[in-house]
Amino acid sequence: MPENATSGSARTPLEMLRGVTRHVATAENLEVVLQSIAAALVEQADATNARIFLALTDGECPVCRSREPGIAGPPPYERALHCVASAGLTDQERIPHRIPFDSSLPPAIQWRLRDPVLIDDWRQFELLGVDPGTLQVWREMGINSAAGYQLDFRGEQLGTIGFLARRRISTEEFALLGIFADQAALAIRNAQLYQEIQRYRDRLEVENAYLQEAIAEERGFEGIVGESPALRAVLRKVQQVAAVETTVLLTGETGTGKELVARALHQGSPRRDRPLIKVNCGAIPQGLVESELFGHEKGAFTGALQRRTGRFELADKGTLFMDEVGELPLDTQVKLLRVLQEQEFERVGSHHTQRVDVRLVAATNRDLGQEVAEQRFRADLFYRLNVFPIRVPPLRERPSDIPLLVQHFLAQFQRKLAKPLRAVTPESLARLERYPWPGNIRELQNVLERACVLSPGPVVEILDDLRPMSATGTAPTAPAVPQDAIVTLEESERMHIRQALAATAGRIHGSDGAAALLGINPSTLRSRMKKLGITKQRA
Repeated sequence: MPENATSGSARTPLEMLRGVTRHVATAENLEVVLQSIAAALVEQADATNARIFLALTDGECPVCRSREPGIAGPPPYERALHCVASAGLTDQERIPHRIPFDSSLPPAIQWRLRDPVLIDDWRQFELLGVDPGTLQVWREMGINSAAGYQLDFRGEQLGTIGFLARRRISTEEFALLGIFADQAALAIRNAQLYQEIQRYRDRLEVENAYLQEAIAEERGFEGIVGESPALRAVLRKVQQVAAVETTVLLTGETGTGKELVARALHQGSPRRDRPLIKVNCGAIPQGLVESELFGHEKGAFTGALQRRTGRFELADKGTLFMDEVGELPLDTQVKLLRVLQEQEFERVGSHHTQRVDVRLVAATNRDLGQEVAEQRFRADLFYRLNVFPIRVPPLRERPSDIPLLVQHFLAQFQRKLAKPLRAVTPESLARLERYPWPGNIRELQNVLERACVLSPGPVVEILDDLRPMSATGTAPTAPAVPQDAIVTLEESERMHIRQALAATAGRIHGSDGAAALLGINPSTLRSRMKKLGITKQRA
């Protein structure tokens, strides 16, 4: 046999290693990685034949998965060596696609040895116990030497890689190709992990799509349940204005579902893939409204320990839902008007102008027209918000939706409480339909949840003492309080602090002091006492 089949065009071992690793580095998925490795060995190492076997179950092997129905095979969980890539002249008649680990074929022998193998003497093949029929085929192909490597990744045996050559392979060349085998194992394992991640990602996308579909079916039109004419009129307006950039003002009583309408507007708009940012203007302390809406810089005021991103900045390219917008103080209304007109603002404590692209949906349970007349709300801001008003009707104006809402909430509470809740009694449903629902849908939900908790069986009975509808068809009103019986807020606060001091024997500090009783800081209490002219007196 020739010592080395080198010629003027033959590559050095280092050049072969570079060429092979370049093939591996440019591969993007497992199939491409495997085929690149086999082809690179034939091209760069001047191999006659190269094959890669991986330890897989039939379910993991794409060839075995595509087996024709009715063809018997091993159990799908049984692992074996599967030929996943080959290049060069074929010896397929002697080396099948699937090889058990205990076979006498070369890939199985290599698997059991777990050591690199370099053979350039036919007696070595016989000593290893290679199948005689395979040796005969190799002789006919003119094979003079063979090399094989285990594919190990951090102690995990992935498979084997082997190639045949019609020349003798030098020791240096064999060592460098061993380095390549390690890199090939790393590339194979990375590709396998990438495929696994892709499978999980695809599965999550399918599950997410299914869950979103289930949620949409449960919620109806973006969670809005009902078929009454009053509600259908609202949904028609939502469909008309959702796709444009017009500012929308939602009006209606508390608990009517204005937030759900805002979500429907966002989901029906071109901004649906961007965030819907919500802010309740009535829940923000007056001194922090600007910081909440526009953000602030570090050190802008006492307690500003780091820079804060405001809601407008978070909603950039999306939708901002401002609930209870009528609660905004007048000085903040000026800045809000500027943002709506110019789409720009400054963080508190900053002179740098921020530009944003935000669609605003505002909501209020106040009569903003009356607020403007009484100078508690800016007229220019009102006109800027009131471009496309949508009034969300109270529940008493859509009693035909109550049975649908009841079934909707029963389905929710059935999962939440793990109880077989199916319906309410006919008498209870009649009571629910007669009740004026001053708290609207939120009150209905609370009443039903309380009844479901108390219900011993699948049919729920409403035991709450609901107020009946008055003869005029409206909810009874509370008795009027004479104006002369109402004290000022300052006097009320003064009386409250004096009561706390009397209850604590004049003590201000400590767990049993007046400050703790009132739920405020002792220094704050002293400041209020000084302002109100209250002297500390012991009982």
